[in-house]
Amino acid sequence: MPAYIYPSGSGADAWTTLATTAQTVPTTVILNPSSGPGSVQDANYVAAIAQIHAAGGKVIGYVSTSYTNRALSAVVQDIGTYLSLYNVDGFFIDEMTSDSVTAHVQYYQSVYNYIKGLSTAYAVTGNPGTNVPELYASLPVADRFVVFENGASQYASYAPQAWQANYPTSRFAHIVYGATSSSRMQNIVQGAAALGAANVYVTSKGVDPYAALPKYWNLEVSAAAAN
Repeated sequence: MPAYIYPSGSGADAWTTLATTAQTVPTTVILNPSSGPGSVQDANYVAAIAQIHAAGGKVIGYVSTSYTNRALSAVVQDIGTYLSLYNVDGFFIDEMTSDSVTAHVQYYQSVYNYIKGLSTAYAVTGNPGTNVPELYASLPVADRFVVFENGASQYASYAPQAWQANYPTSRFAHIVYGATSSSRMQNIVQGAAALGAANVYVTSKGVDPYAALPKYWNLEVSAAAAN
């Protein structure tokens, strides 16, 4: 889940809540200090990451790619900076393309191979935010894909690609924002697996949806645990 929340004050409370969540359901938190790792270590993030790890959760670092418009050298630099500053378990490769253009696929394969060359243990999640060609999964260019990131109203008509049925649902994730009622959230959490995704995050927030946890968070955790 995207925890773009600075871990101080009420933000620290949110990270503590996520640590509690990690004791109940499998939890991967996306770390994003400054649209990337930032340039200096922040003790508050160090402590927040340690909390998540102590509870059995994982933390992956946010890396922007700007749909291949960002130089690979800058992406590699961000990855290295994360590893020098924070104890991360992998990387969240954001702004991933969703087409079959050879240069695009090769770009993300290069990022993936670079990360796995550092350690095969690092998890790589790609975020195209929409369905992708099967080639992305078969090469692969990531271990897990966010194949939906949009509003709850758009999610009502979402359908996975047919090829996804040949892969474990654990390789796919949905992020849904603007689900204002707890009943709508519960329907989304309960139905995600049938739509091909074992990983789901739902928030009631619309504007800046990842800057705070939704008020129905405890209900969401319960729904995920029961699913």
